[in-house]
Amino acid sequence: MIRSQELERVFRGEITAFLVLVFVLMLSVVGALVESASIHIEKNCKRVHTMLALESTFAEYNRALLEQYDVFARYGNQEEVTKNRLPYYGASGITHQIEQIELLTDHSGKPYYEAAVSYMKDWYGLEDLSLGPDYELPSSVQLEKEEDNNARYLQAYLEQENASLPQEDNPIISVQNLKKTNLLSLLVAESSQISNRSIRIEDLVSKRQLKQGNYQKSSNEGVTDKAFFAAYLTEHFSNAVKYDETHPLLYEQEYLLGGAASDRENLELVCKKLLQIRMLANYTYLLTDSAKQAEAEVMAGSLCTIVALPEITMLVKQGILLAWAYGESIVDVRQLLRNQKIPIAKTKDTWQVQLKNLVNLGTAQEVVQENNVNQGFGYEDYLKGLLMMEKKETLCMRSLDLIESNLQIKVDQCMTKIKVASEVELRRGVQETFITKFGYQ
Repeated sequence: MIRSQELERVFRGEITAFLVLVFVLMLSVVGALVESASIHIEKNCKRVHTMLALESTFAEYNRALLEQYDVFARYGNQEEVTKNRLPYYGASGITHQIEQIELLTDHSGKPYYEAAVSYMKDWYGLEDLSLGPDYELPSSVQLEKEEDNNARYLQAYLEQENASLPQEDNPIISVQNLKKTNLLSLLVAESSQISNRSIRIEDLVSKRQLKQGNYQKSSNEGVTDKAFFAAYLTEHFSNAVKYDETHPLLYEQEYLLGGAASDRENLELVCKKLLQIRMLANYTYLLTDSAKQAEAEVMAGSLCTIVALPEITMLVKQGILLAWAYGESIVDVRQLLRNQKIPIAKTKDTWQVQLKNLVNLGTAQEVVQENNVNQGFGYEDYLKGLLMMEKKETLCMRSLDLIESNLQIKVDQCMTKIKVASEVELRRGVQETFITKFGYQ
């Protein structure tokens, strides 16, 4: 009995079988872990290969765009990225599909706007932006309304009385005739000094049908971004006092404000705006100068006495003051176009046009004693202010017009962001799908 029990203990195998089962399970777990790790490593390798290939592809940015305008963008066909460039840079054996793409012209040029603002922030620093002297451009709407009303009331009264003011030595009539002449001929002595260059704008960015990306529009615009963008435009685009002969248009900032096809048209549009601004400033000064008001009243009284209508003296006086302000503004804009500075608010010492000489303004008998003070704001300062007042979408698209014209590229083929969906087949039928994004910062 004792012998059989001892034999039974010797030949029992429960522990051995248990250990074998445990060992098999452990091997299975270890094998699964190794396989999983191997698959994840391979997945990560494919992701890294795709990311590096995407970065290498977008390293092929347009050098001219960067060197001249400090904007990163890859120029070319987007299908080329997935078909040729990604496999070339090491992401081969993977099926790539572009899900989203952002073009420089999307959302009225928002990617371009953000790139320009980002560049200026890096260059100046957030707290170190200077657009020249601190000022606000005045509105000339009220002045135009007052000028129209004064002329209408005066004309209505004269028609009622069947009378007319004298033509000779009458600054009101002289300035009315002056306004009918070509503005640039009054501002620039030699017509040959004005650029006659023009471009076809029908096929440019702001006019034609553009290719569209599908990247979601961002809305992280700062309160100072418009000022940074205006500074960017004045730094990267020429104007009538500082231009680049190699560009199709010489007056580029004027094109941003005018949008016409020729330099001459754009310059005239800008000069009209400058004339309105200066006229308001000059008329405001005349209202504060009692000596000049008295001089205008004396002349108005003389004109009204000739036609025996003394009751309209104040209306004529207002017309003379408005004409006087216009004449002074013509001289101001002339100086701005010669790259001189003029004070924003005139004084007795800086006023240039005498009332007795106003009737000869713009003629061969013109006599104007210009004061070369050269203090205050210059032509480029006024352009900065006008750019600040323009809609950013308009400025974006027109500046892209100029970039496209200067570089001879299609800016709606310039990519700034991309989102690629990639699918790769790993070993034993294991497939992996992943998303890779890239965007210029």
